[in-house]
Amino acid sequence: MTGSQILIRLFKDSIKPYTVRLFSSLFFMVIIALATGATAWLLDPAIDKIFLDKDESMLLLIPIAIILTLFIKSVATYIQIILLNGVAQNIIADTQIKLFKKIINADLAWLHKIHSAKIISNFLYDVTLLQDSVSSSLANGVKDILTLICLVGVMYYQDWQLATISIIAFPLVGVLTRRLGKRIKKASTETQEETGVLASILSENLDGTRIVKAYQQETQEIEKLSKSVFRRMQKILKGINARGAASPFAEFLAGFGIAGALYYAGLRGLQGELALNEFVSFLGAMMLAFQPLRRLAQINATLQEGFAAAIRVFGLLDQKSYINEKPRASDLSLSKSDISFENVTLSYEGQKNSALKEISLKVPHGKTTALVGPSGSGKSSILNLIPRFYDPDTGSVKIDNQDIKELSIASVRSSIALVSQEPILFDMSIHDNILYGKPDSPDNEVIKAAKAAAADEFINELPDKYKTVVGEKGYSLSGGQKQRISIARAFLKDAPILLLDEATSSLDTESEHLVQKAISVLMKDRTTLVIAHRLSTIINSDQIIVLDSGKVVETGTHEELLNKDGVYKKLYEREF
Repeated sequence: MTGSQILIRLFKDSIKPYTVRLFSSLFFMVIIALATGATAWLLDPAIDKIFLDKDESMLLLIPIAIILTLFIKSVATYIQIILLNGVAQNIIADTQIKLFKKIINADLAWLHKIHSAKIISNFLYDVTLLQDSVSSSLANGVKDILTLICLVGVMYYQDWQLATISIIAFPLVGVLTRRLGKRIKKASTETQEETGVLASILSENLDGTRIVKAYQQETQEIEKLSKSVFRRMQKILKGINARGAASPFAEFLAGFGIAGALYYAGLRGLQGELALNEFVSFLGAMMLAFQPLRRLAQINATLQEGFAAAIRVFGLLDQKSYINEKPRASDLSLSKSDISFENVTLSYEGQKNSALKEISLKVPHGKTTALVGPSGSGKSSILNLIPRFYDPDTGSVKIDNQDIKELSIASVRSSIALVSQEPILFDMSIHDNILYGKPDSPDNEVIKAAKAAAADEFINELPDKYKTVVGEKGYSLSGGQKQRISIARAFLKDAPILLLDEATSSLDTESEHLVQKAISVLMKDRTTLVIAHRLSTIINSDQIIVLDSGKVVETGTHEELLNKDGVYKKLYEREF
């Protein structure tokens, strides 16, 4: 992706809504550039009228003119900075919201391939670099170019020959900055990649602190992180070195033009062909032009970092989604909430064998169906297809005889409540965690849901009761307490379809008893699909479907399956 393509994309996606502010900022940039040129030009009448013509009236007028010019430039600079910073911050906010929308709506298959820390690094680090390129580099670059044009105009107005000699180094500076820009862009890309690695290591160690300590891996983890820190430091230094070379080498190359102009001016001065006032004004413009030229060389470096960040941001935004809703999709209309799978095949990227192989099964309305089978048999794959976390390669999944691919995703998911093996709680109050199931519910319904989930008693024993903040991932609560809050959330949603993904597998016996009791109440009169870790929890299910290697191998009640002397009986005997 070239720089011009990135700029066009930035304008189209981010900058266009703020065009009025940008043109207003551009207007003030023009004023700044003209004021800078006027400051250099005023040196001409200052020398001519005050020192050569001895005009006393100009002794006051020209200094006042200089002060007024600089005042106008200062006010214009202040307003331009406010306008541009406002635009930059709005672009950052808009881009972060777009990124979050993309992430939150992304396919699970894609999200699971990328470490969450790398996504966070893109979200924070890259967007900041993008801001620098828009607010600092791009905007200041435009201002410096306008200033340079005005100052070069003054130089040509005073003496076109000297001006031509002095700008001879400009193309050389352009070549230098372009080459350094490529190195900076590459270094920035490598730095971001290593930043993602560093963030991943840090995230994993924060999540896995107990395991690190238990297995005494502190030294190894420190060494791993240290290597990443030093690799990142080397990438950053490559960028800094290239960026640091831009300004001094641009200054050195510009020196040839200055030296050439001074030499030629000296020759003409000795021959009496160049007036002192014209030379001083020219010299002032030339020296003032040197500053924006040097800044432009430095700005290009920052701009290249921003371009590299923009490529990564656009790459995330352009990620193709495979779980899409059809245009004008109809809403799910339920008279019964039975679920059927018809010849469903599902494969995961990077795996040779299909997770599901032409599966056909039915989950009856208002009944409890359990999925059992060895690890990797396809239990979770079946469950994940119902809320369209994944779509099958072939075949169809239907709810009340309606193909869910033809329905709006929101209507399908609003009819489903999920209780997972690892209860997900957010770092907010217990009340708000339960309310997540149905955000517009009154407080009495939240309490009613907690009571149904056997959670009200322990909640009221907490110091802040329902206002207790559970901490990151609910660390302040036990496993059983977290799961009962998760069940309360499902109670509050009151959806006709209930999916239970090994909801008691990680609990101790006492907690499992309380949670299982709450689940039994929750399952009443709902179409329930249960993934069972312990067969003791699903013995009373209306239907048990036994899976093996992605295929349905047995179906029946507990007693019927025991009599078949098949896979289920082996699993049962192994457990009991």
